[in-house]
Amino acid sequence: MIDSQSAQRRRVAFAAAITIVAVPVAFLFSAGDEGDVASTLSTVAVEQPTTTRSSEDPLGQPGLAQFDRSVTTPPSGGAVIAVPDSNSAFRGTASFDYSIEANDVCFARGAELGMFVTIVNLDNSRSTTCIAALALNENAADIIMHPNRFAAIGDPTDAPITVEYRW
Repeated sequence: MIDSQSAQRRRVAFAAAITIVAVPVAFLFSAGDEGDVASTLSTVAVEQPTTTRSSEDPLGQPGLAQFDRSVTTPPSGGAVIAVPDSNSAFRGTASFDYSIEANDVCFARGAELGMFVTIVNLDNSRSTTCIAALALNENAADIIMHPNRFAAIGDPTDAPITVEYRW
């Protein structure tokens, strides 16, 4: 009895040998036929359909293309740059307090309750936004926030840090 594993191996080896011989032979015989391939292509002329009615154009009749070629000059004062109101930007110190339960609320000195306050660390320019929702005593830092919110703009071991805050 013939082992089926060895028979399968012989079939694969035979197919590989045929392939190794047949592929280069095919390339050798087809190398001279490159010029014949281009000659077998033919061009087929296609006639455009003609329309007799002008109302068949779904877009209607095209009008004359007129372009406005006038050049406008920029304002003499230069470009206008939007600068935040300096009355709402303050510099102060920021710290954190573990007693603040919500991550998105903070105390911001001078901000009305419910205002979105943007706080920028002046050392590394990282910023975060919180909602002014707490009122603390006068001896506290200018900004008091949740520890995770503080960690987004600075290292908690560096607290208090110098920040600019606005709303």
